[in-house]
Amino acid sequence: MRPPFAVALFMFAMVATPLSAKPETPKSAAEIAEAAMIKRFEPLEIEDALVDQHARIIAAVAALPPRAGSTEMPVLAIGGEGYQAIFDREARRAAEVLTARGGGPALVLSNTPEQVESGLLASRRTVALALAALGERARPDDTLILYLASHGGEDASVSMEAPYIEFAPLAADDLAKALDAAGFKRRIIILSACFAGSWIDRLASPTTIVVAAAAADRTSFGCDDSRQLTVFGEALLGELAAPGLSLATAFDRAKQRIAATEKAEEVEPSLPEARVGEAMQALWSNPRR
Repeated sequence: MRPPFAVALFMFAMVATPLSAKPETPKSAAEIAEAAMIKRFEPLEIEDALVDQHARIIAAVAALPPRAGSTEMPVLAIGGEGYQAIFDREARRAAEVLTARGGGPALVLSNTPEQVESGLLASRRTVALALAALGERARPDDTLILYLASHGGEDASVSMEAPYIEFAPLAADDLAKALDAAGFKRRIIILSACFAGSWIDRLASPTTIVVAAAAADRTSFGCDDSRQLTVFGEALLGELAAPGLSLATAFDRAKQRIAATEKAEEVEPSLPEARVGEAMQALWSNPRR
């Protein structure tokens, strides 16, 4: 016996529409932004850019303004992770603020389409090359300011990759060796990354200031392209840009701002920390520089 028409129609619909067919899950804003970034990298001549990095770094250092005095505070600002634009933005803002504060000059290394085309990329090798080139220009009493922004891991390393660019992570040991090889004794190192406190023991010295966005076992927050800067970067660079503040006061105020933000967002405190070498106490405590 044939089934009634309504039953037959239902059975046909069951066959015509597979049960596995489901509506596609809407993409998040972060996924959309990452897809757009990947698309921007697709037409680029990445291999040519990689080959050119040494020459670009030498040219960039040669083009820096002449030394203005007996001592100098060069800035190396690094935006590591290239799937998001926020780390490049933070590196550039850091270069602007820290150059104004210490007198410059500055280099920016980051992994963006624009940097592939004509700039300086961020990798273990380019960081070492840039430090070496700045070291050749430096004098013994110069103080290097290094600002590093990226995704950090609990193993004291940060991401340096980008679409179609598989750079190895940069580790605290890598940075320490590159700094030593470049000859910089006096250093201010600011680490804007999760678990940044895990770098402190490896980088600390009597002539070094290390500022970390988070304790060794804590994450920092705000790595989102809807923001201009991370929570740490926004707070610290905002305070460092204020006239007349010492590094110590700027850091203390930044910690207060960060704590207030984290409390409002009900997240685990990141606990930014700093270690100041004995020979750097005056630089840490005195206003402006």
